[in-house]
Amino acid sequence: MKTKILTLSLLHLFFIFLVKAQTAPAQIADSLQAILDASLPNTFSKPGAVMGVVVPGQWSWYGATGKAIAGITAGQPLSNATPTTQFRVGSITKTMVATAILQLEQAGLLSIEDPINLYLRPTLIADTIAPSDTIRIRQLLNHTSGIANSGDNTACQTAVLANPLASHTLEYAIYCGASQGELFAPGTNWAYSNTNYSVLALIIQSITGQSCANYITQNIITPLGLTHTQIPSTNQISNPHMGCYWNIGYWLDLTIINPSTYAGWADVVSTTEDLILFQTALLNGILIDSTELAKMKNIDAAAYGYGLGLDFYTITGIDYYGHYGEVANTSGMFFADVHSSLAPNGYYIAYNYNTQGVDMQNLLDVPVFQLLNTPFPVGIGQQNNTNNISITPMPAKDNCTITINSNANNLQLNIVDMQGRVVYTSAIKSQTKNIPLNVSLFNKGIYIVQLIGENTHYTQKLIVE
Repeated sequence: MKTKILTLSLLHLFFIFLVKAQTAPAQIADSLQAILDASLPNTFSKPGAVMGVVVPGQWSWYGATGKAIAGITAGQPLSNATPTTQFRVGSITKTMVATAILQLEQAGLLSIEDPINLYLRPTLIADTIAPSDTIRIRQLLNHTSGIANSGDNTACQTAVLANPLASHTLEYAIYCGASQGELFAPGTNWAYSNTNYSVLALIIQSITGQSCANYITQNIITPLGLTHTQIPSTNQISNPHMGCYWNIGYWLDLTIINPSTYAGWADVVSTTEDLILFQTALLNGILIDSTELAKMKNIDAAAYGYGLGLDFYTITGIDYYGHYGEVANTSGMFFADVHSSLAPNGYYIAYNYNTQGVDMQNLLDVPVFQLLNTPFPVGIGQQNNTNNISITPMPAKDNCTITINSNANNLQLNIVDMQGRVVYTSAIKSQTKNIPLNVSLFNKGIYIVQLIGENTHYTQKLIVE
């Protein structure tokens, strides 16, 4: 794999350019920040979040809100979240581990159709995992192996929570999962299991002679120049980082934890920018070739929307794929395959909250999707002259009048909130100059008025009190 490392190091500058495109248009940036600010959970006294959004070759935006460390973490003072704050990415790690396995297949060192007994000691298979049939590497990758989830073992979880600083081996993690009994025969069903990726980490170690963490560092993190990404060997992250707070009847602080607890399935630490850089490289064939990428995206009949380390969803019928992660926090890394005016070639999004269990789908994923997939982009068009629209009175309370200072015909009027949602729309008759608008049904706040025609796009800000 040495040649691959050298080749990738020459390419990572291209992806840094791709991710660090020009800044987002001001109104889009304001909308993204408003979405992030509004998404903070109210169940925790000092929540915080970071988010990055990149439209390839167009623009990038990185933001933060609230607190990183909540002031309850031993030895760490209260601190604010910033766009560059690191965080434990949780199960997003699985996408990196799956990429590593497919790199090894591409190099001819394994096949994902290989039975796992080719790489693991016989007694671990027979005495600990004890499958009813042959388990193949592919079935670990897509969670169809039937091996139970170590996170569901109450005794093991209690031991970790009682002493988060204790170290654990991969074989102990596999025992915590497999000792619960087989969930189903391999390949016949699907169940998400961290144990699958503990086994994959042990297979990587068996093939390469180095830990999974070292392999990923040498073949993914370093070649791509992910300078803010690491797989730590110590309990505390050295750089400014987000906390990890989990409500289990009381708020449990797992900001400082022995990373061996998460080895192979949730031990990566990164930033939103680095995660987007990683996913960009992965989906553009830099880390693995098109054949391996196609395998990663393939979904077995039994796999319920899960590929090989990639989780697939749809929003209004459009593909949205990547991975979520939770380790007493909440993270996401996704690509939305939209083709809109604002995101002609899709967009990447990554984020983290310092608390576990945030409803990020409804609070972040969908609002950002609605913003960037709107057919009437906010503030961007062939003509964007605010002098062509005037609104009186301003601010508006119950009613206002929108005056068109142009001879444009056949316009579409849209009122768009700061989350990119069209809250009102109407076709404007030819030569109409004054448009009455009842704003009493709108929530108080800032909106964008759009007047859009075939060769026209005017915008103006509307404030509703």
